[in-house]
Parts: sequence; structure tokens; C-alpha cells
Amino acid sequence: MKDKNLDYSSMIGLFLILLILTIFTYFNSNNNNKNKEQEKKFLKNKEFLNSKKGYFFEKEKNHFFLLENNVLRLKISNVGGMINEVLLKKYKAYDASLLHHSKNLFLIKNSSFLYKMSFSNKKGLNIDTTNLLFQPFLFENQKKRIQILIMRAKNPYGNGKGFLDYIYTIGKNNQYDIGFSVRTINFYPFKKLVSINLEQKILSLEKDRNWENSYTQVYYSVLNKNSVSVKHLSEKKTEETNISNMNWIAHKQQFFASIFVPEKKFQNIFVRSENFSSGNSLKNIQFKTLMNANKNEEIHFSFRFYFGPLDFNLLKGYKNGFENIIPFGWGFLKWINKYFFLIIFQFLEQTSLNYGVIIILMTFVVKLILYPITYKQYKLSAIMKLIRPEVEELNNKYKNNEDAFKKQKAMMELYKKVGINPMSGCISTLFQIPIFYSLFKFFPTLLNLRGKSFLWVEDLTSYDSILELPFFIPFYGNHISLLTLLYALALLVYTKLSNNEKKDISQNENGTIPDMSFILYLMPVIMLLFINSYASALSLYYFTSNIINIGFLFFIKEFMLDEKKILIKIQENKINIKKT
Repeated sequence: MKDKNLDYSSMIGLFLILLILTIFTYFNSNNNNKNKEQEKKFLKNKEFLNSKKGYFFEKEKNHFFLLENNVLRLKISNVGGMINEVLLKKYKAYDASLLHHSKNLFLIKNSSFLYKMSFSNKKGLNIDTTNLLFQPFLFENQKKRIQILIMRAKNPYGNGKGFLDYIYTIGKNNQYDIGFSVRTINFYPFKKLVSINLEQKILSLEKDRNWENSYTQVYYSVLNKNSVSVKHLSEKKTEETNISNMNWIAHKQQFFASIFVPEKKFQNIFVRSENFSSGNSLKNIQFKTLMNANKNEEIHFSFRFYFGPLDFNLLKGYKNGFENIIPFGWGFLKWINKYFFLIIFQFLEQTSLNYGVIIILMTFVVKLILYPITYKQYKLSAIMKLIRPEVEELNNKYKNNEDAFKKQKAMMELYKKVGINPMSGCISTLFQIPIFYSLFKFFPTLLNLRGKSFLWVEDLTSYDSILELPFFIPFYGNHISLLTLLYALALLVYTKLSNNEKKDISQNENGTIPDMSFILYLMPVIMLLFINSYASALSLYYFTSNIINIGFLFFIKEFMLDEKKILIKIQENKINIKKT
């Protein structure tokens, strides 16, 4: 009977154990299914919470969480709590296989952006935040229209106490900037210094890697006494520097930027920019600094991250000098681009025409504004042509070197009699040179032209190519740009026509005219070599400009200037001079 009782007891015990295990397994699997469903809803951003509630997810390596609005999508990893991807929704990256901008544009992808904090506690135990696993809490504040993601990691040496939080805040509208805060809870005591490290590999996004790399560099704003200045590292070589009183630092690409703005100025910052000659990355940029941490105080500091386009008006709206990272040129060239060309372009942009047509219209507007200078130059050339016989007479009269001063005095009296100043032509030409060169910086940095096509041109901010060459020609490249060819041809025609209208009146001591025309005819060849790889918008502008110049030449000659009237005016001036 004892054996039977033992058998019955064992059977009943086993039955109860199986029953408990079954119930436990059922509830555990049910909870897991619920967690997975919640995670899926979170990842798809289909379910939101008000500011009083939050989701909590179990730790899992290599798990990602999304924050997004109309223009940005951020993917944040629970390993290190870092931003793993930044997608710009309204822009595309260049696809070499399709020959146009069609790929999703990621400013950050596959951990190309890394940041961490390193510190140690009073026992000398080191903590590196990249080795921590973070747990997410997602909140939404409907009134402020923001989403908040808190990534929380436990203190690995805190015996279950102490937390480190990364707090990401993103607006739900068309905002390219996000808030980022770091705080500790019951995490101290620390040793004196906390190391902050940030590193980003700048990804290639455009058609021409070499051209893109020349516009990729580090900019930073510093406070010097009572003034704020914006400086930059070299775009051509690896460079490093130390910065104090930093307001912000920008990793600038040709059309986009990643800008980091600390809430409080950081001191003694080390920055290094390293160039890559190949691969998917253009540069590697490192940012390091040390921050004091008191023994009995928590860490709490904040950044703002800007991941977005180099749109002048958008950046200017932040009122922090961000717009100064757009490379409109140096000195007064920058002012010409900002307050002349940009204003004209933005005005014409409101027509919603094709951007190639807008550039052509822009050329007409600029030429009309500069028409008085063009007319004055042509009038000067016409008068110089009419008084050529008198100039030759003076050259024959004063042949000797000893008579150079008398010759110069006689020339000035002749110019005064006919009412001209030859120096005015030089001044007019010098005035147009800055306008000519400022365009070299304007079109390759104009975001609104990026990826825009016109006729056979795929992208107005890059070169157009009608034929790829199997070899490389120094200074020219390995392709043929049709717009550059058209511009060089138009410049050659204009040079020929204008050279026929004005002959060089300067002569040597023998009275012969030195042939300087070869220099003028060399210019189209130089420009053909020089701008073959430049933005096609630049070639389009210059081509249109020279066509307009040719038109002006005929219009002024046929309708504006009457040589007979000019001769009469010259004679009247001579008579008036004699009377006085």
C-alpha cells in the first residue's frame, strides 16, 4: 500500500508540474506575441502615444527604431543608442546605372555616423557607451506636435541602479533639425573628465565624385571676443585643428550638411578631416572633446542636429550663421551671388518654368541691367575707330622715344577734344570681371538646380556629356560637353565680330600695329578646356550671354550709333575747345 501511495503521489505531482508548465508556457508565449506585435506597430509608426504614456521594449541586439516626419526618417539602434540611418525624403541620390538622381538619399547609412561617451567611475572601471544596450521609450506630445524617443541604458557597474538616457526629439512638420540630449540618473560618481567622440564618413551622393569632393569640407563657427566668425578646414587635403568657443560645427557636402549645435559652447575641441581617394565615402571627419564632470553631479547636456539641404533661406531662418557654409565665393564675389544673382534667380523661379529656361531668362535680365556699360564700351570703340587717322598722324609726328611725353600729352588733348576717356573702357571691363567669375561659384552650389534637366542635359549642376572618351585629356577630361562647345563657338564668333569693329590703336616706335588678336582668339580655346567639367548651367549661361552680346553688337551698330552724327559731335567738341 505504501508503494501504491507513492506511485499515486508521484503521478499527481507530475501532473501538477505539467499543468503549471503548460499554463506558464501559454502566458509566456502570449506575452511574447503581444511584445512582437507592439514592436511591429512601433517600427511602422502606425501607433502613437500621448505624452503621459510610453512603450517599453526588451533589449535585443541590432534592433532599430524609427523617428520620422515629412522630410526626415531616422533609424536608431539599440546598440550604443546611435543614429544608424538618416533618410532625406524629398531628395534623391545619383544612380550611375540610370544616369540620374533616382536612389534614396541617405546622409547617414550603415553606421557611417558614430558617437560615444567614455568615462570611468571612482573604482577606475571604464564605460564606453558604444558597448551599452539601450531600451527605447517612445512618446508623442500632440500639443507640441513632437515625438520623443528615450533610449535608456543601465549602468553596467551600478548593481541594477543608475541609467544613461539618450533623448531624441523630432518635430512632425517639415523640420530638418532634431533635438538630442544626454542625461544620467544615479550614474555618478565619475572621474573628473568625460570624453565625447563623434565621427562621420561623408557619403558620395552626386554624379562627379571629384567635383563633389572639392565642395565637401568642415565648417565651424567660433566666438572671438565680441564677434562671431565662420572658418573651415581644407577641402583638398587631410587637415586637423583645435577649436575653442565653438558655436557649431558643420560637415558640409556639395548640397547637404550635417550640423551639430551644442547648447553650451565646447572648449578645446579637436577636429580632423581625412580625404578618401576611392570608395563610397568622400571624407572621414572626427570630433573629440573633454567635458568636466563633478563627482556628485549628474551629466546633462544637449545638442541640436541638422540633417538637411543647403537651402539659403532655410539655413538663414535658423539665425545662427548656417547660411555662411554655402560657398558662394570669397570677398565681394559672395555678395554678388547672394544679393544679385540669387535674388534674380529666386524671382524668376516663381514662374515655374523649366530651370534651363529660367537660366536663359536670368541671362537676359542680367544683360539688360548691364546694357548701359555694354553700350558705353561699344560707343568708345566706335569713336576710337573714327579718330584713327588723327591717332596715326600723332604716331607719325612723334616717332622718337624722346617725344613720348609730348605724344602722350597730344593724345590726351585729342581725347578731350572728341569728348572721350579711354580709361572708362578699362573701368567698365574691370566692373564685369567679378560678375563673370562669381558665376563659377553660383551654379555648382545652387540646390534648386540639382538633378534638374534641360534638353539633353541630365543635371544642370554637373557637366553634360554627349560622348565619353576612352582616354583622359589633361585640363579637359574624358568626356565632351556640347554646351561647352557651343559656348566656345559663340565666344569665337563674338570675338571675331568685335575685333573687326575695334582695332588696337597702340603702336610701337616704328609706327606699326602689333598683332594682339591671337590672345583674343586663344580665349575660346582656354575656356573650352577650363569649363568642360563645370556645371552645365554655367556653360548655358555663358553661351546665352555671348548670343546676346552678338545681338547687342548688331542692334547698337544699326540702331543706336550713327557714325555721321558722332563725327559732327567730334567737330563741335573741337570747335568748343578752340574757343575756350
